[in-house]
Amino acid sequence: MKSSDMLHHMCHVMLAGTDVKALCKARGLPREATTSRGVLETLFLSPQGLADVFESLDANEIAALHLLKTSNGPVGVDFFSRIYGSKHGYGTFTQRFQKCFAKVKQQLIRRGVLLFDEAPNCSWEKTSKMERSRFALPAEFHEYLPPLIPSPPSFDGDGNWRPNVARDRLIADLGRSRKTAGNETFRIEDGELQLAGKRFQVSQLAAWQRSGWQQSLRDGKKSAPQDPHSKPPAEAVLCILSELADGCWAAAEQLAEPLPVFCGHKKVDVDAVCLAGWDWGLLAKRREGGQHWYRPVPQPAVVEPHHYLADHDDGCVTADLTTIPFEALEQIVKISDQRLSPAGNALLLVPSFVKLGRADDGLLEAEAVQWLVHHTRPFAETFASLEQRRGKTILHENLHVARVSDLSLKVALEKALGDNLVSLKDDFVAFPCGSRGDVERVVKKSGHVIKEVTAK
Repeated sequence: MKSSDMLHHMCHVMLAGTDVKALCKARGLPREATTSRGVLETLFLSPQGLADVFESLDANEIAALHLLKTSNGPVGVDFFSRIYGSKHGYGTFTQRFQKCFAKVKQQLIRRGVLLFDEAPNCSWEKTSKMERSRFALPAEFHEYLPPLIPSPPSFDGDGNWRPNVARDRLIADLGRSRKTAGNETFRIEDGELQLAGKRFQVSQLAAWQRSGWQQSLRDGKKSAPQDPHSKPPAEAVLCILSELADGCWAAAEQLAEPLPVFCGHKKVDVDAVCLAGWDWGLLAKRREGGQHWYRPVPQPAVVEPHHYLADHDDGCVTADLTTIPFEALEQIVKISDQRLSPAGNALLLVPSFVKLGRADDGLLEAEAVQWLVHHTRPFAETFASLEQRRGKTILHENLHVARVSDLSLKVALEKALGDNLVSLKDDFVAFPCGSRGDVERVVKKSGHVIKEVTAK
C-alpha cells in the first residue's frame, strides 16, 4: 500500500464527517479542510499542528510511533495492542481488538497523526473490516517526532568502547583456519576472504556483531514466539540509542520506558543488554554521576591507504589487518585474490583480472583501489591491461556452455558455483571446464537429465 494512495482513500472515503472535524480541530487546520476533502488531503502532510498533537501524547504512544517509523510498511490494529492492550482469550479478531481500535481512532487518527486505510479483501480470505485496517506514520512526520530520550545530557569525548572486537576475531579465525579446518566465522576459501561462508562485506560484519550481541543475552531457554513488529532487546536498544544527537548519552534507566514498547512488553534486563552491547563493540559507555551512560560507538577515524597497504617485490601487495578500515577491506576483496601472510596479521593480495573486469566504476574509483593502481606494480599492470580490453569482445577458452531453461535449476547452479557461473542470453550459462563435475552433481541431484552437444 502506497502512502499517497492511503492518504487519498483516507481523506475521501475512510474518514467520516465527525472524524474530519475532530482531526482539523486537533491539527488547527483551516475551516476549508473540514468542508473540502481535497483541501484536507493537501494540508494533511504539512507540519501544522503536529507539535501540539505530539506534546499531548504519552511516552508509550511516542515510543510506538518511533517503532512504527522503522516498519517496512503499514501495520494492523494488533500493532497498537502494545500500548492500548487487547482482550485475551477466545473471541473473534474484532472482539479482541475492538477497544484497541477505538483508542487508535481517538488518539491517533482523529488527531491527524496516522494514515488509515483498508487492505483489499481477497476472495479466499474471510477477514473482518477491522482485520483489514492498516495504519502508517507518514515519512513527512518522522522529523517532528519528540525524542525517545527527553533532554539527554551531553558529555565531551567518545567515552570507553572496544573498537577491535571484530578485528581481533578476524585475525584469530584466519590463524586457526590455516592450521585446521573448523567452523571459523572468518575464513579464506578459494583465494577469497569470507564471512559466514560468503564474500566479506561490511554490512554482514555489522549483522554478525548484532547477532552475537543478541545471542549473548539468551539464557538457554526457548523464547516465546515474537510478534513481527517487536524487536529483540539488543536491536531495540541500538535503535533507541541511534536517535541520540551527537555528543548526547542515555542512562540505562532512561531506556527502561521505551524498551517494553519496542520489545512487545518482554521483560528486559536493560543493564545486561547495554553491557553486552559494549562487550561486542557496538556501544560506547562512560561513568558520570555514579551511573553508566551509553550511546552508539563513534565512526572510526579516517586512515590513509599507505598506512595499511604496501607493495613488495615478490609480485604481491600486503594489506595490514590490524589497521585496514573494513570498508577498504571489502573493496579490496572484490578486486583481488587473497591469502594469509606467514605472520598471520596481513593479507597477501594478487590482482584478479576477472574481478576487476566485473567491478563497477564506483568501486574502481574508491580511494583504496586507486592507491593500489597508482602505487603498486601488480595492480597497475593488471588495470592497464583491463583498460585496453574494456568494451571489447573477449573470446574465453576452457569454458563449457550450457542451456538451462528451468529457473529453479539455474538458481541451484548459481548457489553452488557462485562467481564461476556466468549468465548469458537465451537461458545459456558459462562455467570453467574444471567446474563440470559440480554442475553435473547439481543437475542430477535436481532430477534433471544432461544432454551433451559437441560443436564441430
